[in-house]
Amino acid sequence: MGRILAAQGSLIIGISLVQLVNGYMGTLVGIRLASAGTDAFVTGIVTSAFFCGYVTGSILCKVVIQNSGHIRAFAAFAATVAIAVLGLVLHFDPVLWTIFRLMTGFGCAGLFVATESWLSVKSTIETRGTVFSIYMVATYLTFAGSQFVLLLGSPEGALLFELGAIILCLAIILVATTRSEQPAIAAIVRLKLGEVLRAAPVAVVGCFVAGINSGAFFGLMPVFGQASGLPVFKISSYIALAIFGGMLLQVPVGKVSDKFDRRVVAGLCALAFAVLAGTIHLVRATPAFEPLWLLLGGFMSVIYPVCVAHANDRMPAERAVAVSGRLILISGVGSALGPLLGSAVMSVFGIVGLFYFMAATASLFAAFALARGLAVKPPFLKRERPLLLPAIFAQNLAHAPNEMAR
Repeated sequence: MGRILAAQGSLIIGISLVQLVNGYMGTLVGIRLASAGTDAFVTGIVTSAFFCGYVTGSILCKVVIQNSGHIRAFAAFAATVAIAVLGLVLHFDPVLWTIFRLMTGFGCAGLFVATESWLSVKSTIETRGTVFSIYMVATYLTFAGSQFVLLLGSPEGALLFELGAIILCLAIILVATTRSEQPAIAAIVRLKLGEVLRAAPVAVVGCFVAGINSGAFFGLMPVFGQASGLPVFKISSYIALAIFGGMLLQVPVGKVSDKFDRRVVAGLCALAFAVLAGTIHLVRATPAFEPLWLLLGGFMSVIYPVCVAHANDRMPAERAVAVSGRLILISGVGSALGPLLGSAVMSVFGIVGLFYFMAATASLFAAFALARGLAVKPPFLKRERPLLLPAIFAQNLAHAPNEMAR
């Protein structure tokens, strides 16, 4: 591990700093919009803009990386995010904020593509799992811990935005001065349109629904908290708790998915999430709320990697990069739609409409996945030994960015 950190430590720390800013900035934008009395649907548009930019950046950023190299591309994308973060301070206007959030999403996509492809190329079969496990833990922890940065300043002030720009500049310095050699761009296997859908429809629908729900949750949870009268500390704590829930459930759900039909496992996880999302507001004033909220975040987070693993079971091994990239792109589209659809439901049913919306989408997917699991024979598993969910997720992170950037 010491050798890995010596070679890739600067890059991992740099992208972790980016995730630190990315994590609390999304919550901050939601709180700021809610405190200004912005209409829920307009809030959904601003929130969705980040994911629209992310999807666009995932597709287009490879050109920048190919022309400039990974180090210069990382610096350019981080600078783009820093400009967008500082732009949010200039003037509060939903139209301008939509543009700046588009820029943020675009830049973040480029940063993650550059980082993950760099780590993938510069690691070996023997070290790739370890490298990406370190990467995952670092980014998960900073994303969860980022919520408490909000306690350092007022959402209405400029301090939190300026602090974000400073942190992004530190990330640029770390990566620009790294002693690690940047990789060359490798050729990618193309995937025909609809090929994954025909081979693994549950995986495609599951990734799309997982994107919708995660986008709605992380985009609109600050709005829900503000409307419920929760202080910033409580909102930050709940979002962090949900993220930690995702970390805790990965290994146990991964073990189960290695032994049983992944479609059934994904369907049952979606069903559990739907039940929790539909009833969580009923226990808000009871001691059961925190542990149930932890499980809510956990079941929401494991649906996507289980579906990706199922898709890889159905596709040839040489297409793993293309499959993972296509599914992350589908998830990104869902993440862009989630805040829009969720905010529309909130406009009709009130603030609890966010949870009704997530429960409904998860229920529909659960019914589809379980029905397919009963009607269609599961695929022959090509792995020679069990592959736990963190390893699955790490491999997908390693493979996805190259295809997403096409």
